[in-house]
Amino acid sequence: MIYSFGANNYFSFKNGFEVSLEFNSKVPKVVSKSRKASTVLGIKGGNASGKSNILKTIRFISNFITLSFKNDANDKIRVKGYFNDPAPTDFYIDFESNGVRYTYEASVTEFETIREALYKKISRKTLILERKNNTIKYRTAELAELDLVTLKSKASIIDTVLQYKIQNIGEDISNVHEFFDKVRGNVGSYGLIAEDAMKDPYRISQYYFNSPEALEFAKKIIYNSDLGITDIVIHETTDEDGKPKYFPIFHHNSDSNSEKDNWLTYWHQSEGTTALFRRLYYYWATLRTGGTLIMDEFDTNYHPALLPQILDLFINEESNPKNAQFIFTSHNLEIMDYLGKYRTYLVSKENSESFCYRLDEIPGDIIRNDRPISNLYREGKLGGVPKI
Repeated sequence: MIYSFGANNYFSFKNGFEVSLEFNSKVPKVVSKSRKASTVLGIKGGNASGKSNILKTIRFISNFITLSFKNDANDKIRVKGYFNDPAPTDFYIDFESNGVRYTYEASVTEFETIREALYKKISRKTLILERKNNTIKYRTAELAELDLVTLKSKASIIDTVLQYKIQNIGEDISNVHEFFDKVRGNVGSYGLIAEDAMKDPYRISQYYFNSPEALEFAKKIIYNSDLGITDIVIHETTDEDGKPKYFPIFHHNSDSNSEKDNWLTYWHQSEGTTALFRRLYYYWATLRTGGTLIMDEFDTNYHPALLPQILDLFINEESNPKNAQFIFTSHNLEIMDYLGKYRTYLVSKENSESFCYRLDEIPGDIIRNDRPISNLYREGKLGGVPKI
């Protein structure tokens, strides 16, 4: 579970930002449900305000911790400073994995890792590992075997250590790696993954074919959102090379006497239905593992009435027993009313520099728990609106 995260000198955030999902004592229990941090967070703002850059922060940290070791020596670290400022970009994230709370910090440029540090909360925040350039400057006695590791300038120490398969170093390194290995979504280190890259139904169909529980999960939501569909079946065939190939068939209500006439292919479905079919495995996998889902413009192609149903998957303790988190951007205004001030961030930009704030950070009593927030936003009283 993520408590907070932030970055400095990162894309449009020149002087940095911090995003907190942590609940304090002022948050009503009807909102917190006795959780220490929110399992959903909506990010609002005008076009090009910097909303997606917040999501990219999580994706960058995730990729750096879990995938950086395999990068070629000529590859750049996938980070950009404010207007390509060559100064280091600083990251931090405060999170809990397997019941242990950690803080990870990193300072990097496109060409090298300046510093990494890992803290563990025991009775207080305690440094357990620090790396400066390619040298381990500090590690606890439990991590003594790390002295055998040769660091790479463009790879995280976490990912590097696990490649060495060192024994007897405790569980902290694997706890951190495991947490970030469960980050999913439609956001890459440089931004939104193009929807065109996700429109091929065959890979997703194979996933559903091999995971019947995931298919049943997707069916239930699609049935509720598409008035005509009564069943979805994944068929297995072979391609021209003799390899297995999977594709979905959708059954619809019809007055036809022929059952065969009621079946339509993926390509005959609405954009909303095909978008759900492609994306719902993200939601199922995240809920199943207790991971983190980051989705940019997650409401694209969805009817507004469907959005609360998706959010409830993460809010409801019964459907989300592992405290999976969903962090997203959306242009739908009513979502603000549904989430409320403790689970909504606004992003604004002035003089090409982004800044953000959670709605409960706004002073005074302009936002009340018993009144809609969207009207205040429309009137420009909260900021984060496009200048039209």
